[in-house]
Amino acid sequence: MVVAELLTRKIHSWWLCIRARISRAVIFPYATFIATFVAVRGIPPLMPAITATVAGLLIALGIYISNDVADIKTDIANLVNRPIARGEVLERDALTLTAILYTAGLMLSLTINLTTFILCLIGVILGISYSFSPIQLKRRFLLKQAAVASGGLISSLTGGAAVNNISSSVFFAGFIFFTYAIAVVPIVDLGDIIGNGKEGRRTLPIVWGPEYTIRLAIAIMFAIIASSIIGYMQLGFNIAFPILGSIACLSCIYVIYPLFNQWRDQTFCRKLVNKITLFHFLLQLSIALGSIF
Repeated sequence: MVVAELLTRKIHSWWLCIRARISRAVIFPYATFIATFVAVRGIPPLMPAITATVAGLLIALGIYISNDVADIKTDIANLVNRPIARGEVLERDALTLTAILYTAGLMLSLTINLTTFILCLIGVILGISYSFSPIQLKRRFLLKQAAVASGGLISSLTGGAAVNNISSSVFFAGFIFFTYAIAVVPIVDLGDIIGNGKEGRRTLPIVWGPEYTIRLAIAIMFAIIASSIIGYMQLGFNIAFPILGSIACLSCIYVIYPLFNQWRDQTFCRKLVNKITLFHFLLQLSIALGSIF
């Protein structure tokens, strides 16, 4: 009975961690699934597409949860409402879960092909390097954004690898994810500016200022719109890509713009993240629809 109770509590703790992070983690495997459509310019073979997507989800969850462990002091300072920061989940239980997720994701990717496994392994290494010493990319100026954006690129390439076609269009889809992440990761940091400042972290909003951060994000959104037009004209995407992609980017600009006056409101900044995520889903969908003949 005692063993059963301990196991039940541990599973409950794991579920709390997963539930708190799955809405954010799903961004990366979603890009993997989208890339399988881009790679074949139509409906991909479902088994490798789904397997790569599930593997990516497991790894992304592992990365986010391990980052919650590494970020516990900062999350407490920022009043972030997550189970580890609230003390509902022990750090060792969360780390055990991340080890299980990493292992399961890598083993699943290995059933597809070697290239997919290697890309997933690179993603795991990048995720660990992002959160933990000695590298701890998230504490290094500009490398934080580059690491998250690189994770997006790897996710897209994984989709192409899963269906044995890392084409120029797949690279382009990864480039769009990379660019979007470069724009929005500093926006997400606006909600954590107090805790990051106390921790001595040199995020873009702290080093260059909130207003510059917002201007940069808006400028990059316009650059993505221009890229979608180039993709339509030069890479064979259909008209759905520039139309829907432009709608996603313009919508993102629309919700980001009020930050010029409200960036000090942590609650407003954090609520904005959900909208930014939704527009990213639309942007990725526009790439998939734009690749279908």
